[in-house]
This record gives sequence, C-alpha cells and structure tokens, in this order.
Amino acid sequence: GKLDEELGYIYNGFSFVKADGLWWTEVTRFGTLVKIPLHFGPKELEDIAITGELSPDFNMGNDVYITIDPAVVSGHYVIAMREISTNVGQGINRNSIGACTQEHEECVDRKIVRCENTQGLPVVELAIAEEPGIELSGTCIKVKGSEYGIIKAANRLLYKWYGIME
Repeated sequence: GKLDEELGYIYNGFSFVKADGLWWTEVTRFGTLVKIPLHFGPKELEDIAITGELSPDFNMGNDVYITIDPAVVSGHYVIAMREISTNVGQGINRNSIGACTQEHEECVDRKIVRCENTQGLPVVELAIAEEPGIELSGTCIKVKGSEYGIIKAANRLLYKWYGIME
C-alpha cells in the first residue's frame, strides 16, 4: 500500500510488486510458500474472460498435458507455454507433460491431443487467436491470444488457479 500503483498494489488480499519487469506475489500452496513471477499483474487481466465449464475429470490423475501447435513460431507463445508449465506443479500440484496438437518432426514421442479430442485427458491447449481469452470445455482449457495477448490469457488462468482472481 506504500508503493506507487505502477510498482505495487494489493489485489484481493495479495501483495503485488513489480521488479525486474515482472509482477511478483506469494501464495501458500500445499503447505509451501510459492513466489510467483508473471508478466502481468491481475489489474491488467480483469477484462480477459473465462467461459465454459470444466468436467470434474480434469482434476483426475497427476498429469496435465500442455499442448502446443508445433507450427507456431512466436516468442510470446513460448513464454505463455513456459509460464503455464512451470506453474502447473506449484499451482495445482500436478505434473506438466508436453504434447502437440498435430504430428510434426518436433513432436516425435509426444502425445497428440487437442481440445476437440482430449482422449479424456486433462489438457491445456495454447491457441493463436485475435482476442485473448480462456475457454473451459470438458477436460480441456484453451488459452487463446496472440503476441502479448496469449501471455495475458496464460497469466489470467494462473491467477485463477492460485485463487487470486475469480
């Protein structure tokens, strides 16, 4: 509460401080204090909608498949994927498993899954889209956006997982 709003603020009881170009906060998850550095603070993400509903089956098992389109070449896309993958363990206490949306030379030995065919597995799919957003459907979470928008959508999902945003 003592910093300039551009450097820090309190959001839903969580303290956020901007340092080294990232927004940092701390939460206790599974008995451990977790320090979370993300590219965007929650105030910047309030307009990103989360629509649909997840099946309780999403929460079954220890693994979550983070699936990407191997044909996408974008640093922003990679950042979004890395932030989700890193935080799956801390945020929901599960293993992040890399997967692809289609067959590709970069995807040898990777499971091929998408929101349209999850095979009953818990999947987080990153998809390029004009507007950032998050779609929940069955056992899949589709994180959509382009450029910084996909990072914003990824960060919005993570704040929901950590219980910082609704």
